[in-house]
Amino acid sequence: MFYRCKNCGGNVLFDPVKKKMVCDSCHSEDSGQLISQEKLHICNNCGAQLELKDNVLAERCPYCKTSIILEDRMEEEYRPDLVVPFAIDRHTAAQKLLDNFKNKLFLPGNFCSAASLEHMEGMYVPFWMYDLCAHVDFEGEGKKIRVWTEGDYECTETKYYRVSREFQANYDKLPVDASPERDDGLMDLLEPYEYEELIGFEPEYLSGFSADVWEESKEQLRPRAEQKANRFSEEYLREMTSEYDSVSADHGGHKIIENTERGTSYAFLPVWRYVYGYGGKNYEFYVNGQTGKTIGAPPISKGKAFGMSAALFASLFFCLRMICFFLEVL
Repeated sequence: MFYRCKNCGGNVLFDPVKKKMVCDSCHSEDSGQLISQEKLHICNNCGAQLELKDNVLAERCPYCKTSIILEDRMEEEYRPDLVVPFAIDRHTAAQKLLDNFKNKLFLPGNFCSAASLEHMEGMYVPFWMYDLCAHVDFEGEGKKIRVWTEGDYECTETKYYRVSREFQANYDKLPVDASPERDDGLMDLLEPYEYEELIGFEPEYLSGFSADVWEESKEQLRPRAEQKANRFSEEYLREMTSEYDSVSADHGGHKIIENTERGTSYAFLPVWRYVYGYGGKNYEFYVNGQTGKTIGAPPISKGKAFGMSAALFASLFFCLRMICFFLEVL
């Protein structure tokens, strides 16, 4: 399927800034007419055969650039329950990258140039979102240590306490990305999203962006969700025992964390991806499509680094010559 403008026939796309459908040609708003998929993986706009990976749900036609959504891949368990729509456009995402990295030493001069930014891609990444109930039962030993000085002696007093804590914590919508093509660590770094803005999924949010369906099941990824919940539970436990200098479950104690699943949702979260080629290597950068948070590691311009090193060496050489000159005069 794709969205055709009723006024001019152009491609109608979702505008993150206006938060509505806007024609890419005449810029009219809410003028989209849904054109359903007539033949599998055929562009309904130009008739071209679409050769896409099996996991691709939304993409631009490589010939006419129409934003295509594959209806047959958006059925049953592959249709998302929820979505966080894009809130920032390509221009804003590029500015976020520049603002974040502009003070980096030796940044290549054409980083985020207009030409390279044409390849910045807005994508919806599939996530499983888990609702978990954690039960934490801890029993161990706490220490309070006091140190003072008496004359020439340093004195230490250690008091031991039996510590017992038991509590329950509910975690709603813990996100775990379900695409093996996306690095788990990088997707975690893009968090948090403002999850109160999760809304029911509608296909028009995909128009103008790429999207993949999940390839890793919620059963496969539940251990990662539990790891996240366990980290939060550990933090709560540390807060509840913060009056002690140290706490451990040694000497017959225990720490038990049990997680019970209360529900799972399938959601799409927005990400801008920018690939910058430099020195024969590609550097990937990601921007949270809702909050603007950026991650990535820019390359070092060898020319700038060499130039600065040469300038520094010349300055040091001049200073040494001046010192030698004054010493000779004296």
